[in-house]
Amino acid sequence: MNNKFTPEEVERLNKEQQRKDRHPYTCDRKSKKCEVNQTPRDHEKDGVLIATENGWICPCGKYKQDWYH
Repeated sequence: MNNKFTPEEVERLNKEQQRKDRHPYTCDRKSKKCEVNQTPRDHEKDGVLIATENGWICPCGKYKQDWYH
């Protein structure tokens, strides 16, 4: 488990999130404010997490995660 991401990890993880050959890390999709629950849905974004030095954050800001595989 990583509690903090290094700047190098942030850069690498955000690049990997854009890859089309694997599924990106996504939020838990439970918050009603999350973009995956909005109409119309942007299936290209769909709760794709953004890596920061403090861990992952959902674009809606309602979900955070501090680990990756």
